[in-house]
Amino acid sequence: MSLFLSCGEASGDHYAGCLIKALDGRLGRCWGMLGPEGKASGGQEVWSYSELQVMGISEGLKSTLRLFRLKDRMANSILEEMPDCVAVIDSPDYHIPLIKAIRRGGYQNPIFYVSPPTAWAWRTKRADAIRSLKVICFPLFEFEHRFYAGKGVESYWIGHPLLDDLCDYTPDESVLNACNGKRTVALLPGSRPAEVRRLAGVLREVGVELKHMGYDPVVSVARNLSYVDRQMLKDMGGDMSFFEGKGVDLMYVSEFVIGACGTAAVEAMMLDKFMVVLYKASLLSCLVYKLMVKTQWVAMPNILLGREVYPELLQGEVKTSLILEAVSRYLKDTKKVHNELTEARSKMGSRGVYKFWADAIVEMTGR
Repeated sequence: MSLFLSCGEASGDHYAGCLIKALDGRLGRCWGMLGPEGKASGGQEVWSYSELQVMGISEGLKSTLRLFRLKDRMANSILEEMPDCVAVIDSPDYHIPLIKAIRRGGYQNPIFYVSPPTAWAWRTKRADAIRSLKVICFPLFEFEHRFYAGKGVESYWIGHPLLDDLCDYTPDESVLNACNGKRTVALLPGSRPAEVRRLAGVLREVGVELKHMGYDPVVSVARNLSYVDRQMLKDMGGDMSFFEGKGVDLMYVSEFVIGACGTAAVEAMMLDKFMVVLYKASLLSCLVYKLMVKTQWVAMPNILLGREVYPELLQGEVKTSLILEAVSRYLKDTKKVHNELTEARSKMGSRGVYKFWADAIVEMTGR
């Protein structure tokens, strides 16, 4: 027996690694497009997840031919080996065409989608495609599960995996000792190269101002960044400190967080940390977003509550002055923010998510 797994970024690789552990060998070989966590958990990396690390529409367009060829190679490999099931994680612009290709090629075994597309926010027809392709979904949030179930998609949900990841979580003692007595602030430029380049400059300016305010700003350097991008980030950082461990560890020891939108916003919420959310993409990506996205918010804590708890600064609003204003507003009324974060966390469901996914995959693969 075997399971083909595919993910395209760090958070997806984490889910892949935890899923492989929860399967505990019940499906035999786990192989496909993985990253460090997937490999460390026993998965076989045939392709590196770094192949999909592009940000925004313009970057994606530049990589179209390369990704098209990768998709064909991957589809051919799946059709040749015919694994007992396939599980893809996030990255819908790549994974939906991949699923279409293997279904057209005659693959009839179960296909699972962990963290399926945000069709509730834009490109609603993706839900119709997933239904027609007979894909089984494992959404991360209850409102996503309700959306997909309402579209006739086979969907299962009990909670968000961060409930397991961060239950009674404590960083290594070395991290705690290094930040002990300091007023640490986490600066998160993101994990995608284009994202990092767009945010590095403003985060450096913010860091300088925070130092004047008596804080110790620390820049998180994502592990998956290339040597060139890591050095670029450090060169722009001036005399600020850098942290090359897990971003969640840095958030844990920080008084508040400033950085790129994404999984970090949910992690900050789970750790009860205030965050100023930044998003800066290409002009084309911004135009498409404004035309097609149906939600008012981009940060998940805001979406869960239907109101702003984390300030969102997008595109031209990503300015040092506006970031510092958002921090100032938080410092004037911290109690209100933390009460709202408690409410948002109550919408995250129950623990045991990785075992739930693994058990469901094993059961449905054998049905």
